Amino acid sequence: MTEEDKKWEEYLIPGTDGVLKNKFGIRDNEELKTKESEIVFKKLVELYEEPINGNFDKKHLCDIHKYLFEEIYPFAGQYRTVFMGKGNLYVTSVKNIDIELEIVIKEMNEELETCHYFEDYARFLANTYSALIKVHPFREGNGRTIREFLRELVETRIPNYKLDWSQVDSNNMLEGIRMAFFTKTLLEMEFQKALVEDKDRIKGR
Repeated sequence: MTEEDKKWEEYLIPGTDGVLKNKFGIRDNEELKTKESEIVFKKLVELYEEPINGNFDKKHLCDIHKYLFEEIYPFAGQYRTVFMGKGNLYVTSVKNIDIELEIVIKEMNEELETCHYFEDYARFLANTYSALIKVHPFREGNGRTIREFLRELVETRIPNYKLDWSQVDSNNMLEGIRMAFFTKTLLEMEFQKALVEDKDRIKGR
């Protein structure tokens, strides 16, 4: 068994068909998936009411992951320790996660400063989303964590808009990620649907 194999095994319950170690002792993948979905959905609802305070940095992203998954997984809030591929998507190596995340977030803040119009923000979100997905910092729950991170970012830093994830086509988002190295047009189109006016904030001006 290679060192990489050993690291993978550390995440799994021995004697199961690849079930992640979890705080409920669940040994069936479907049962674990159902339990995870129930808990994370409840946590996301809570974050709509009371978002996690943070500076939209590496710690903020990890804090969101920890909040969403700490009732389920012992690795909540921690970087993954194993190599992961996502389809044909190149994913950042373990040793470069921290520095790559630092770079992505620095570029995120710099790009946001240059945005002034709706199309700018949609392009910015497509760029940031694809870059964070590429880093793939966590063993499980990257997509949900990154989407919540961006939802809170928009709510905090993009005036009069909010992200409504129910407006996107999940298949288009996946395809957009696969195409992101060559073009982000599909992702931009999906973010143009997801980025909607926040009428409550507009009224409160």
